[in-house]
Amino acid sequence: MLKKNKNLDMTQGEPAKLLLLFALPMLIGSVFQMMYNMVDTIVVGRFVSVEALAAIGATSSATAFLLQVGSGLTNAVSVVLAQAEGAKQEESLRKAVAHSVYLIAGGGIFLGVLSFWGARPLMMLLGTPENIIDQSVIYLQITGGLTLALLAYNGVSAILRAIGDSRTPLYFLIFCSILNVLLDLLFVLAFHGGVAGVACATVISQGLSAVLCLIYMLKKYPRLRPDRASFRFDGKLMGDYLRIGLPMCLQSLLLCIGMFVITAVINSYGSDIVAAYTIGSKVEQLATITFSNMAFSFSVYAGQNFGARKYERIAEGLKKGIVIISSLALLSTAVMWMFADFFAKLFLDTNQTTLVLEGAVSMIRTEALLFVALGAIWTVNSALRGMGKVKITLISSIIELVSKIGISVLLPMAIGYAGIWMAAPIGWVLGLIPSLAYLILWFRRKQNSPLVPV
Repeated sequence: MLKKNKNLDMTQGEPAKLLLLFALPMLIGSVFQMMYNMVDTIVVGRFVSVEALAAIGATSSATAFLLQVGSGLTNAVSVVLAQAEGAKQEESLRKAVAHSVYLIAGGGIFLGVLSFWGARPLMMLLGTPENIIDQSVIYLQITGGLTLALLAYNGVSAILRAIGDSRTPLYFLIFCSILNVLLDLLFVLAFHGGVAGVACATVISQGLSAVLCLIYMLKKYPRLRPDRASFRFDGKLMGDYLRIGLPMCLQSLLLCIGMFVITAVINSYGSDIVAAYTIGSKVEQLATITFSNMAFSFSVYAGQNFGARKYERIAEGLKKGIVIISSLALLSTAVMWMFADFFAKLFLDTNQTTLVLEGAVSMIRTEALLFVALGAIWTVNSALRGMGKVKITLISSIIELVSKIGISVLLPMAIGYAGIWMAAPIGWVLGLIPSLAYLILWFRRKQNSPLVPV
């Protein structure tokens, strides 16, 4: 059902249709986001050097950590607001928006300071090759030091999506993507800024988009505009944010520890394999874009219906959504197996080494085999987060972490660097088991006692 402002009310109507309508703008937005991420990599790989490409790739685990911890905070905002929206609590919405400012500002400053001063020690700890470490440090200091820009944009987007508006964030993401591409070309080709230029382009485009999106949100949705009373500190509300957000941050931290270990193993094989990993990661993001957004939309869907106490709709939406997501995941698997070589070559010129190309193709095809498991774990954990059941997703992450670390360290000893690529797919499968089992048991308990929250 559409409201007068055409935001989607997830508590009414056909679940599959609602999820598709909600996810479509997110999908289009992800295409543009993927475009500018790929342009970053293509510009660096083709117009700077393979060392510069490897330097950005060497920071992937660190930047993923910042992104995931930031996402934990902004996801908490989305969950709290989605539940308030589902319960039709206007005052709670305004207070939640006001207190999200405290959460995002505090998190952005903390992560920024950590990134700027910890960049070099972390890159050294990860065993970054000497020929690329300086460029890696510069990239991480700029993008991580100004994480507040990314958090601000993601925070405003999370607020809008929580009330069913997934289109407005799309418009500003398109603006951000186009601006980032233009700034990439300006800073790298015209100003010869190299890795630092790419980093500056990213931060500037994110910051400007955040400001414009915030102004638009406050004008279009007066009911979200906090008054002075809304900013009066509410310990319970901040407690709700932290209760949901901190386990998500811890979950992200654990996953990124696994990424740190994998990165350290990859770095030990030299800059060519680091470059192959960089390319493989970018192509994987492209491949999973077809089903990731619908999977992530379950957080808002589950949150609104949980707030409205319509638990049966959550189960119904999950059943239909998983069928759609699994079908899209299988399609992505087939495409990646057939065209892995083509996609990998997009990031390289004709003079690059064969080892980089072979490593990238190997990674793409290996991880594509279990895209179905990736789609399933994203969907199930998104639903659990929307319902506020974040502890079980933490357990899922611990299992996934231990699996990834063990496989990435031990398997390459037997079969070489190709063993690293198997860590993530197996981790997805093992991490899915506890979350799926918990969700099934939770719904069975609700059937027996439908009026008592579990």
